[in-house]
Amino acid sequence: MVDIFFYLLENYPGIAQCPDAITLARRMAYEGFEEHEVQAAVAWVEQLREPLVIEYFSTAHAHSTRVFHNLEWLHIGEENLKLLSSLEHAHSISAQQREHVIERCMVLPFGIINTETFKALVLTILWADNQTIDDALLHALMDDFGSTVSH
Repeated sequence: MVDIFFYLLENYPGIAQCPDAITLARRMAYEGFEEHEVQAAVAWVEQLREPLVIEYFSTAHAHSTRVFHNLEWLHIGEENLKLLSSLEHAHSISAQQREHVIERCMVLPFGIINTETFKALVLTILWADNQTIDDALLHALMDDFGSTVSH
């Protein structure tokens, strides 16, 4: 699945440039991705096309801490939530971007199994939200991939 996320990032500047679900599925199948992964990825891209409605509170203080819900810990995972917090504390992502990532991950039909998948999800979510991905963030998220991405 991680390969599919990178395929999207490499081939489409943003989600607006992604083709419709049928065309996207056909292109990914042509690239050799497995059918079940293509179906899951296309379904998720269609979810990403829908705007999030999240209420933000401007009263957050510089020293406030986001407390994660038990379901977030279970679905996203402790290591991944710690990574997300560290990205925010390093000013690589904003609190609003953090919330987008959490919300998008929580609607996935599966729990996030490993950090590699989570990093790819973060990049894909920011890409879908037309967020700027600076070099520091890109390097922080890409360090562990090396040659695992084949497309």
